[in-house]
Amino acid sequence: MKKLLLFFTAICLTLPLFSQRGHIAIPDLDGYVTLKCDFHIHTVFSDGSVWPTERVEEAYLEGLDVISITDHVENPKYKDDLTGALNRNRSYETAKDLAAQRGIILIKGGEVADRMPPGHFNAIFLDDVNELNKPDFMDRLRGAKAQNAFIFWNHPGWMSHQAECKWWTEHTQILEQGMMHGIEIASGALRQYYPEAHRWCLEKNLTMIGNTDVHEPIHSTVDFAAHKLRTMTLVFAKERTTEAIREALNERRTAVLYTLQKQMKYLL
Repeated sequence: MKKLLLFFTAICLTLPLFSQRGHIAIPDLDGYVTLKCDFHIHTVFSDGSVWPTERVEEAYLEGLDVISITDHVENPKYKDDLTGALNRNRSYETAKDLAAQRGIILIKGGEVADRMPPGHFNAIFLDDVNELNKPDFMDRLRGAKAQNAFIFWNHPGWMSHQAECKWWTEHTQILEQGMMHGIEIASGALRQYYPEAHRWCLEKNLTMIGNTDVHEPIHSTVDFAAHKLRTMTLVFAKERTTEAIREALNERRTAVLYTLQKQMKYLL
């Protein structure tokens, strides 16, 4: 705990410092590298409004280390306009070469959705997103589990789904079947932090996740001119690799950086 307190003292001092390339100066912990991650973003291959390579450029210019494009598996919005839109791996395939050139770690992922309960879930570290395209929601989660995906519950307090952050019987079933490893406790796009979800993570040994869930260009969501940052997950990994990121998520070595209107908030 002492190390974490020292870390967040340092982060408050260094966050306003940006280099020309948009480097975000967040210190490492002893034995770990701090990776700035957004595991929930969308493109035109579901209901977003930008091309996948633009998501890579945004991340690069902001100084992020890791992103996962998690387009919705069900019914892509622009499927009649885009070649390959029904291939759920298409956004990853479109972005991966540029991500490698820019030094951004790109993790293959997808989002599966249902009405509450149980809501929306992201699955990352997938081999084939197409395998999640099944009629039954639980079968979609089982398809993710079969690929050894890391699965987390998105925006559990989204007002369009439920009036308050509530844990349902369905969530207990999903957790007990090994299909929930974390919860998104802060959503940048919705400008919401969910204290109840934060508590669930602590009580149920789930990984704390924070993302943007961005659909529009990131500059229309984040006020960079006011020195704000996107909501992100800080992952404390042993090294800067996909395997190390997965290990850190499994071991719950994360913190969430959530941008409020007038200040930053750090969630442990």
